Amino acid sequence: MVNLKILILGLFAQLILLLSIFDIYFKSPIISGIPDQRVDYEPPADRLVLIVGDGLRADTFYNYAKENSLYFKHLLKTSATYGICRTRVPTESRPGHIALIAGFYEDPSAIFKGWKDNVVEFDSVFNKSDTTISWGSPDIVPMFKKGAIAGNVHAYTYDSDLQDFSGKNGSSVFLSEWVINKVKLFFDESKNDEMMKKKLMKKKLVLFLHLLGTDVSGHIDKPHSKEYLENLIYIEKGIKEIEQLLESYYNDNRTAYVFTSDHGMTDWGSHGDGSVSETEVPIVTWGAGLSYAKKHSNSLPVNINQADVAPLMATLIGVPIPVHSVGILPLHLFNTDATDQAKYLLANALQLNAAFSTARVKIEQQLFKLFYSPYESLSTSVQDRYLQDITKLIKLSKTDECVKLCYEWINLSLQGIHYYNTYYKLPLLFCITFISLGWITLLILETNPIKKCRKINRLHKLLINGTFLIVAVCSSVVISAQSLPMQFYVYTFMPLILWCICITKILQIFNLSRIKQMIIQVKGLELFEILFYLIGIELLVLTFFERRVLTLALSILCFWMTCCSIEKGFSPSQIILVFGSSALFASFPTVIIIDGHANIIYVVLGAIILLLAGVMHYTNQNGVRKITTFLQVLFLFIAIVNVVNVSSSMENKQGLSSVNQIVAWTISILSMFLIRKTSNLLSNKTTVLLSIGIPYIQLSLNLEVFFMLVLVITLACWRKIVIKSEDSSQTLWTQWRHAFFFLLFSFGSFFGTGNIASINSFDPSIGRCFVSVFSPFIIMGLVLFKILVPILLTCCTFYLTSIKLKIPPINVFVLMLAMSNVMGLHFLFLIKNTGSWLDIGMSISHYVIVQSLALFLSLMYGLAGLLIGVEKQSTKHSSDQLLPTTTKKST
Repeated sequence: MVNLKILILGLFAQLILLLSIFDIYFKSPIISGIPDQRVDYEPPADRLVLIVGDGLRADTFYNYAKENSLYFKHLLKTSATYGICRTRVPTESRPGHIALIAGFYEDPSAIFKGWKDNVVEFDSVFNKSDTTISWGSPDIVPMFKKGAIAGNVHAYTYDSDLQDFSGKNGSSVFLSEWVINKVKLFFDESKNDEMMKKKLMKKKLVLFLHLLGTDVSGHIDKPHSKEYLENLIYIEKGIKEIEQLLESYYNDNRTAYVFTSDHGMTDWGSHGDGSVSETEVPIVTWGAGLSYAKKHSNSLPVNINQADVAPLMATLIGVPIPVHSVGILPLHLFNTDATDQAKYLLANALQLNAAFSTARVKIEQQLFKLFYSPYESLSTSVQDRYLQDITKLIKLSKTDECVKLCYEWINLSLQGIHYYNTYYKLPLLFCITFISLGWITLLILETNPIKKCRKINRLHKLLINGTFLIVAVCSSVVISAQSLPMQFYVYTFMPLILWCICITKILQIFNLSRIKQMIIQVKGLELFEILFYLIGIELLVLTFFERRVLTLALSILCFWMTCCSIEKGFSPSQIILVFGSSALFASFPTVIIIDGHANIIYVVLGAIILLLAGVMHYTNQNGVRKITTFLQVLFLFIAIVNVVNVSSSMENKQGLSSVNQIVAWTISILSMFLIRKTSNLLSNKTTVLLSIGIPYIQLSLNLEVFFMLVLVITLACWRKIVIKSEDSSQTLWTQWRHAFFFLLFSFGSFFGTGNIASINSFDPSIGRCFVSVFSPFIIMGLVLFKILVPILLTCCTFYLTSIKLKIPPINVFVLMLAMSNVMGLHFLFLIKNTGSWLDIGMSISHYVIVQSLALFLSLMYGLAGLLIGVEKQSTKHSSDQLLPTTTKKST
């Protein structure tokens, strides 16, 4: 039996494994103390207009500009440079705007620490400007006001209630319309207000227009809808009016315009991942200092990274590039003198070199010289030589050679910044690997049925503990002397604690003769089974890269279950049920794909089947249990009616009413209090299914309810097959077998509902019965609940089966956890922080999902134990039945 202290230690270890990648691969790019870098040149423009069409896809924009547009088509043909701007994972609004305006890619974990405010103070183009005036969403515009110089950033936002994702306010065009009208009003009022006019007449002025309409429409109506196109048509109209207004107001041809987006969107209306539709957004630049790039081929003229926009904007108005920027100035967008362009690029090179130098000094000050390994390619002498050579070439007007040297310097600086930001990667990776291996070893040892064969004498115990204590003390001294972050203590102590426990247990359990005896006793079939599990784990790893592999694994499960049902003498109808349910379960990951497109008919039909199951369950109850079951059935009926009403309301653009919202929350919360435990564990599971089905129905968009029902039936069939098996339930091999099936069903539960192997389930339409206004954390909580419901049902079944077979439930879970951590170790070394954003994002997602799944399974399995209870007595009826129906004796 697994010790409670070990489980608590393990939970802590799982958290460390999950969070460690942000220290190993994605250290925060914010470095304090970087000085501004200035180069003397005449700014190409006096003011800059940044227009961001939130959630605008590149393909949608260019298809429209090519076919139906008038203004955009004329702009692209006559005066603008345009192309693709590539965003980075996670493709969310906050990191996207930070990349555009501050020029760096925020630490992926930062979006969980705050949404509207800066997690830490960082530099931006807005900070550097003399004045910035912003209009737009209350979730984006105020984000850049904190930390700015007092009085130089002015933000105007609409009320957050206007960001309604239920269609209540009709077309989402009005969100963009509000911004355009406010800009017009501001300029109109400035004619009679000297203070406002003084702000607008300043040089180094930035006007920021955040247009949210496309993002809201993409979530509600999807990117290929006419409503999404209506938003784009209005954006075109609004940009045209703003350009005419500014050119008339200033009449000096000194205004530069940049139009782009923070992220794209999938076909089903979500974003956050690294697919092409999410990472490719349009960028259009025109006006003062900017060139016109004529299209000569089928490809678009411009292809830049999102962080490159920040140095572009800073250079246009002649302010220092934000000190944390990692963007490379897209020089081909300028139409200015070649010597000036060389100076622009020199400013970019100096800024990145300053960031590199600050990062290097910080590491040098921390480390002992004995342990320090400098970045030799960009030593101080090399930096001085680059600066001297480039300055000399500018004076000699040898601009081509100057530009070439600047790019070399920039690339070396970026490589150097990456080198120092990931300086501790190898030692941390070493520690995390040992934590993972130690935790896996400890899990296996804790489920070992062999009793301790000897006691360790005091001398050996003192030697083991003393060795690990000396290593811990020495590590602490080294970490403290170098002023390393606090988490380094955790990464060092955790593997020492785990391996100290493991070695002690190994010495207590095993000796040479016992090991020989165990090897001799292993049968050929058991060796084959071990090989099968290893291959199975590798197949599950491959499911993250190719979904069809999961279908293959579940198809093998279907074949095995069907053969076993025939062998165990099941009736023909039961064999058909076993085959049908398991075949459907196998088809969900790749054949019956659930995406974000809503189909209310499937939701209602699935819910009606669940309702009928609830009625059947009700007829077999009595006493208090009959009352609670009646309430569950009533709430299921209300949930169906509520889903139909909300769907109809949204289709008619009436939005989510307060009544529907209150009903959804009320019945979902109350249903959780209707779960009552009895001595009949199958009855308890049915009660759990009915209660969690109430909110699950209201979170469903398509076939999710059908999937949940198929999962429950398949699990019930598997349970009956396993119970009828004649294998010894006490053997370690039986426990391993159950653990592997647990892992397989858990993955089927996760991927079957349409969750792809990434983190992009951020779709507000999921919570359409519960929230209407943009509430990222509430929506993510609802998404998480929806994902965990099938996993909870899986955990309930395996907990129930373990009790029935008299296998310690904790042993099955612990062995499954060991297998999932073996998978996590695979993904730890597959994480990428270079290459395409798609590869980077997918590698992060894979690791986070595996480690998060292990954590959530821990919580769900514990919750299953609380909900199901412990069986006091088993009846013949409960062991023979195939599906979780109950009799009146189960009260």
